[in-house]
Amino acid sequence: MSSLRRGAGPVVLGLSVALALPACGGPTSPVASPTTTATSTLSTPAGPATATTSTSGPPPVSSPVTLAVVRCPTQFALATAPTTSAPLPARVTVGVPIALAGTVAVYGDSAGLMELVAPTGWTCRADYGADGSGGIVVVPAGESVPDDWGAGWRLAAGSPVEAVVGSESAACAGCTVGQACPLFSAAAEAFVTEFGRACPASSPSDEQTEQIGSGIVGFEDPPGTNGDGMPSGGEYPANGVMTYHPSSPDGSWLDTCTLPPAQHPLCTAALDDFVEAYGTR
Repeated sequence: MSSLRRGAGPVVLGLSVALALPACGGPTSPVASPTTTATSTLSTPAGPATATTSTSGPPPVSSPVTLAVVRCPTQFALATAPTTSAPLPARVTVGVPIALAGTVAVYGDSAGLMELVAPTGWTCRADYGADGSGGIVVVPAGESVPDDWGAGWRLAAGSPVEAVVGSESAACAGCTVGQACPLFSAAAEAFVTEFGRACPASSPSDEQTEQIGSGIVGFEDPPGTNGDGMPSGGEYPANGVMTYHPSSPDGSWLDTCTLPPAQHPLCTAALDDFVEAYGTR
């Protein structure tokens, strides 16, 4: 079932540097040990990215902009593999600042389950596990991605890794509360009910958080901080959003944007679009 649907009404995130979290489900098991090695096959680039807008002042006004769609190589566990690929359009309309129109594209998996706004010219891959959880990783051409990125992606201090990563835990209840329990008290309580022990992770003290809406939290992990962002801990801030709606069958959704501070407007546009598309799932 394709989820490609784009509107023009953005949700402006208010943290000082665009906003990000670790995926708990994905192609690997939840709450697993993170890694920073191994590489994966990625799609071909779609063109250069050069967003360098200033980070100061109010966020720019978004407008409907038509963007190219990049189909990402997609791997499914046998139980969840679709029989046909989704007929993704060549272009879709997204609400982003006009100044970014030539610097971003939409990256989607072959089944149309998820789409992410990320810099043009980057490469991507998508992975979905047997429980339906998974998502998309978009990185600059030539950058390495852990094969088990869905279990958590931590960076060494000073790592120059840049990435936009989206994930969802699908119907895996344990994956959902495992991902959301550091940021949502209701998920922490549900984790105790599900597993008989406290949430195994906690957000670092220097992570900034912001309640964006019911069941939607935005956050920022400063450089060098391994927090809820996936990836996080490297040279650049990890900004992101996470959802948790206890009664939803769609699980918890997470989007992380890890870019140099000068590219804050691009991260904001990417995260705003993610909230608009998946914030109420």
